[in-house]
Amino acid sequence: MEQTANMLEGAMTSGINILVVEDEIITARDIEAKLKKLGHGVVGIASSGEDAIQKAAELTPDMILMDITLDGKMDGIEASMEIEKHQNVPIIYLTAHTDLITLHRAKVTEPHGYIVKPFTQRDLIITISMALYKHRMEMKLQIMNQMLSLFLEPIALEKKLHRALEMIVSIPRMFLQTRGCIYLVENDPNALTLKASLSNSDCPTVAVGQCLCGLAAAKQEVVFSDKMDKRHPLMQDDIPHGHYCVPILAEGALLGVMNIYVKDGHKYDASEENILTAYANVIANALHSSK
Repeated sequence: MEQTANMLEGAMTSGINILVVEDEIITARDIEAKLKKLGHGVVGIASSGEDAIQKAAELTPDMILMDITLDGKMDGIEASMEIEKHQNVPIIYLTAHTDLITLHRAKVTEPHGYIVKPFTQRDLIITISMALYKHRMEMKLQIMNQMLSLFLEPIALEKKLHRALEMIVSIPRMFLQTRGCIYLVENDPNALTLKASLSNSDCPTVAVGQCLCGLAAAKQEVVFSDKMDKRHPLMQDDIPHGHYCVPILAEGALLGVMNIYVKDGHKYDASEENILTAYANVIANALHSSK
């Protein structure tokens, strides 16, 4: 168990912003202290279901730790159901009750985890890590299905690629700047041509082998940068940022490169690379089948 906790703690690449819903203020402050020791931020503490709904809407947390038993007319399960109508946010239940009726009611809301009181810091590490992973995989499948449907629509390719980018960067917490672009190889096999962009500062063309996108194309493998380093000679006057540059490949042939921006200093995450590669494969299959 200790080894598992250490591995999961190491896998958590950055702190997240969490809303704590707990009507016992001493318990709430203890949870807040534990979360801060793990590097997370606590955006607020709510003491009732109604307060939780309001603060979730106002503060847009990355995750909610929700006590099931709350003072007032609305318990944590009812509050979670209301929040999920309007926000796609992972919720972990906190409970001192393990009776079957309560667990059955909670199960219907499909939470991303449970923590039974009293709990340790290690319990938080494991449950939060698994909840984030589960939520990310759910978003991955949802967006892949949306992209598959998108590429069947009778609209221009550039519009499909633009909408695909918007879907990809919409994943909460993952790509921390809502910017990105897609380059395709057209008439010149040694050049990438910009076909879709969520930014006004992307290069219209990039030579294969030049800058990060060109390196990804030349190597036919993902190139990651946490900042604008010496491999990124173009657009150095832009706001500091990093990149995942993912080749779009079909049957070993280079079709293009997908470039997703991340915040300056963002840490590499293998699961992010796997998700982006899956999206690039959807685009590649759509491009290949249209030829």
